[in-house]
Amino acid sequence: MYEKHFGLRRKPFSSHPEPDMLFWSDGHKMARTMLAYGLTSGFGTVVITGEIGAGKTTLLQDLARRHRDQNRYGALTGDIGYENDVANWLLYGFGIESKATSASQSLLQLDKFLAQNRNQGRKAVLFIDEAQLIEPKLLERVRVMAERQSGGQPVMQLVLFGQPELGSILNMPQLAQFRQRVVAHYHLRGFNRAESGDYVSSRVAAAGAQPELFSVEAIDRIHDAAKGIPRQINILADTSLVYAFAADESVISDATVQRVLKDREQHGILKTDQPASFQ
Repeated sequence: MYEKHFGLRRKPFSSHPEPDMLFWSDGHKMARTMLAYGLTSGFGTVVITGEIGAGKTTLLQDLARRHRDQNRYGALTGDIGYENDVANWLLYGFGIESKATSASQSLLQLDKFLAQNRNQGRKAVLFIDEAQLIEPKLLERVRVMAERQSGGQPVMQLVLFGQPELGSILNMPQLAQFRQRVVAHYHLRGFNRAESGDYVSSRVAAAGAQPELFSVEAIDRIHDAAKGIPRQINILADTSLVYAFAADESVISDATVQRVLKDREQHGILKTDQPASFQ
């Protein structure tokens, strides 16, 4: 819609992860380091938490892409479960259709899959996104299954991604054994003000325009309203481009972002935690 107007080859901001436009803040670099360390240190559990839109899924996709050949990856989300048949749920995460008619049959099939995978010299790694949605009892059962032995070694490694409340869940007394198996953990925070500026400029440049397309004041206001969360920055920056295009403006100014925030506050249908900083 606005790409030609601003000299862009593509939209610079999206609400979904884009591997070719990754921006690594210091926090993202450390989270990636902790993930890589956890995957190379053995079979302990790795836990990454962060606010919604902080970049956890981007980290997951980057890690899976870089370690694709060494491991067999599976992925689940915490809002999907198989009640009492936990093995069936884990098989589903690895893309295996189970025809078992009982939980014991599912467990036999899971054991067979994990043994075959290990005999091929590969490690089974299961990513669980939105892990804060999993009941503590189910988390503990998953841990027990992951620690089943094959040749004296655990058969599966867990990597949990979740919102901040996942930390509170894992600190519950009934998950003491789970916590003892965590070899790496990190909480991913939003960008600081300088990182938000670098983030916006890098994405604009990658899309083909001059990094100065957004004024410093506009970026500062976007940072404050988005609280440094990348996904919220993307939404506000993209909407600001639409507003500037409609007004036939060549740059995104502080006034442009103020109009966006004012309209979202006065005419939007969704609740927002943004400060009313447009006055």
